[in-house]
Amino acid sequence: MKNLIIIGVGGFAREVYWHAQQSNEFNIEWQIKGFLDGDIKLAAEEYQKLPENIPVLGDVDNYAINADDVFICAIGTPQVRRKIIEKMLARGAEFVSIVNNRSSIFPTAKIGRGVIICLDNGVGNNVEVGDFVVINNSSYLGHDVKVGKYSCIMSHVDVGGFAQIGEEVFVASHVAIIPKVKIENGAYIGTGSVVLRKVKANAKVFGNPAMEF
Repeated sequence: MKNLIIIGVGGFAREVYWHAQQSNEFNIEWQIKGFLDGDIKLAAEEYQKLPENIPVLGDVDNYAINADDVFICAIGTPQVRRKIIEKMLARGAEFVSIVNNRSSIFPTAKIGRGVIICLDNGVGNNVEVGDFVVINNSSYLGHDVKVGKYSCIMSHVDVGGFAQIGEEVFVASHVAIIPKVKIENGAYIGTGSVVLRKVKANAKVFGNPAMEF
């Protein structure tokens, strides 16, 4: 059995700790070993909110990776998550995916490594979810949607069929993306936006219809 280490010590890391226990692999393929601090410095009280029985093992720069360790990165900001993950990959870290067993994944969907799929999500027919993507609670990806590496889809997001979401995209909560729309790398989609047309790389859009600011 492998030992799962959660990278991150903030609020999302505490949520991922719970989702990990709700996945089919928990206590079968791996058990939870502890948390690993990223390069985001948090207030001391954040550490005190972590489960008492699960230790903080160090940080991503000084932790000695063991042969039976596997990792998941519970840091939400795409660019920061990519930096930390690539640092750990260079050191030989192995990443696994966590899927809460109350989410529905269509059999033809392709899920990359290091993916986090939280509670009550739907991933439809022929969807492709790239490596290290986060999908928060209660979102739905329609048929043939593609989501690029390191992107983050927050809660209550509806993505229409054939939509394409690039790498390092952040989609905030309560967003609707109509079918066949393309969102290019590094874009930010603000809370409550309705995306009706292509979003350029690194653009920040808000509103209904979503417009660049």
